Amino acid sequence: MKFKQFTVASCFSSFMLPHILFLEELEARKKAVMSCCLAWNISLFPDAEQEEHIDRIWKMVETDNKEAPPRGLEQGFKQDLRMLVAQKQDLFPWTHTNIPTADLIGAGVHDVLRIATGTGTTEEVEILAWPNPTGLPLIIEHLRGIQSDTAAQVGLLEQASRTPGAFTDIEATQMTTAYCVQRADLIGYQRILTVWRNTQPAPSVKRVIGHWLGVLAEIEADTKAVLNILVSCR
Repeated sequence: MKFKQFTVASCFSSFMLPHILFLEELEARKKAVMSCCLAWNISLFPDAEQEEHIDRIWKMVETDNKEAPPRGLEQGFKQDLRMLVAQKQDLFPWTHTNIPTADLIGAGVHDVLRIATGTGTTEEVEILAWPNPTGLPLIIEHLRGIQSDTAAQVGLLEQASRTPGAFTDIEATQMTTAYCVQRADLIGYQRILTVWRNTQPAPSVKRVIGHWLGVLAEIEADTKAVLNILVSCR
């Protein structure tokens, strides 16, 4: 079995993307990237230490701002970080490399996400924060392929898991990472399709998008089934 190899940077970009989609202001997108980067790194600490790091980051935010924070800002800031930490742990529990910096650079139609990882590498990934609804047929075609491929992999991996040595540890790791990225990508597709459905005037288009939102749930279930099989073989 051959699967695309995903780097830590590509994992992070998939994790981060849903949180900047359809944000109009570049500064708002940059802040969202920063929050995702902070949460990614906090998730690498033991659970018992994470709240301490969230408190420390909030104190830094307070220090950087001369004026007293509006009422509720502290609670909202910390709750958002907790949510992102939990999401990273859910989507990428086996990815333990830290991300020292992640910066979003405005570059016309596409933003550029520049990511430095704890392994000493720096990568740039093009990001489209405002996908156009005219791309719906392409997304549907892509999701149709993912749907059939993932459903097929459930059966293939169940069969392979009963054969010792069917795939190596390296292959299992590559497959695990690929399907973790797929789960993160599904969240992005859900965000895109939901926004498009809410902004399209034609009922027929809304019905089509609604159908594919349901398909996302099927793909998610099959993706989790694949990951469970792979984890049982590790």
